[in-house]
Amino acid sequence: MKGNTITTTATTSLLAIVYIVTTLMLSTAFIYFVVASQSYSELSQLTSQSIINKVALSDIMSNRNEMIFFMIVGIAYTLVGFWMMKCKYHSKIPYIAAIAGSAVLIVLYIATRTVSLPTIGLQTDIGTIDTVSKILQGSIMVGSLLVMSYLKDL
Repeated sequence: MKGNTITTTATTSLLAIVYIVTTLMLSTAFIYFVVASQSYSELSQLTSQSIINKVALSDIMSNRNEMIFFMIVGIAYTLVGFWMMKCKYHSKIPYIAAIAGSAVLIVLYIATRTVSLPTIGLQTDIGTIDTVSKILQGSIMVGSLLVMSYLKDL
């Protein structure tokens, strides 16, 4: 009887963590869609100018690339979030994908703030949205690791 209670409690806790991680995934996706929308607005303003010189063309290309990148990341977070909901605790793969993707984005963010990368350059801005998204991504990594540790115990 005690074995069933522990398993039921563990399963309930695991399910709660899965829902939290999924919510974090979808929240991060929402942030990336908002940033992509902002990039689109900037792109619209740049392309509506009557005179487009080399600097403006460079800004247009940069904003377009940012918008595409943020849309792809938002879509990826959404898809993995729904994948987590579908699999819940029957597969580690979506959690591994979430950890890897979040880690890559955090490292890329740090790299763009410390090194001048080709086509991106050295970014000097660190905003509230940047900080919130990195906190969410770190939380996704921790939550995914928790789910995977529970899966090992079941």
